[in-house]
Amino acid sequence: MRHLLVAWSVAWLGVGCAATIPPERLQAQVTETERWQREYQAERERTEALAAKLAALESALEELAQERAEAEQARAEAEQARTAATEELARLETERHTLEEHNAQLLARQRELAALHEELSDVWYESALERARRRTQPPLPGATSTEAAGPVP
Repeated sequence: MRHLLVAWSVAWLGVGCAATIPPERLQAQVTETERWQREYQAERERTEALAAKLAALESALEELAQERAEAEQARAEAEQARTAATEELARLETERHTLEEHNAQLLARQRELAALHEELSDVWYESALERARRRTQPPLPGATSTEAAGPVP
């Protein structure tokens, strides 16, 4: 700004201005120029401070955008995990139901086997009792000893 003033002053003098500028007026112009220069410097500092604030705000916005993207990704991953867990739960529920049916079938067969075992025990007991009776009964008169003994098991 000073260079402009100096250049302007030199140009004014170089052109050969006929009238001379009184020193008071020249001093007023210098004072006005210095005031404008101070205002310019103050405005420049204010502009630089605003630019720094703007850069900080842009950085904060970028951070927020990054955090938002990470949160969205985490939400998508959580949704995917929830879906997988739901599918696994449904599969396990189906498997549990199948196992319950199989268990019920096994219990029914166990009851059948217990009933068959009981019947076999009764048959074996009756058979053993019958054999014991035949062996303990005295032979009939007039029968031979082989007929009285009966078939040998």
